[in-house]
Amino acid sequence: MTRKQRKPKRQTADRFAVLNAFVDFSLRELTRPDLAVWMVLYRDTRNGVAKTGQTDIAKRAGISERTVRRSIKRLSDIGLLLVVHRGGIRSGPSSYRVFPMSQARFESLP
Repeated sequence: MTRKQRKPKRQTADRFAVLNAFVDFSLRELTRPDLAVWMVLYRDTRNGVAKTGQTDIAKRAGISERTVRRSIKRLSDIGLLLVVHRGGIRSGPSSYRVFPMSQARFESLP
């Protein structure tokens, strides 16, 4: 097998590790809209950053844009999301860095 053939398996394992950490440490703290927004952004993550608009998140999660904004704020406040770039009409989609658990919780692990 070549390196290119092995790399996707490692990426898949890493993505499952993130999901496992998320379920184990963060899931119980979230509301349904928060969970939906986090999952949409996590699924869109490429090279550590998810780039998408709030309208698109709302459509895919089945919630309103206002609820998306509230969820992004809550996720950011608890450390599960970092807004890298706030998008707009002339500046393209927003960019987000998605984390499986808050930094405070990560630092408290043995």
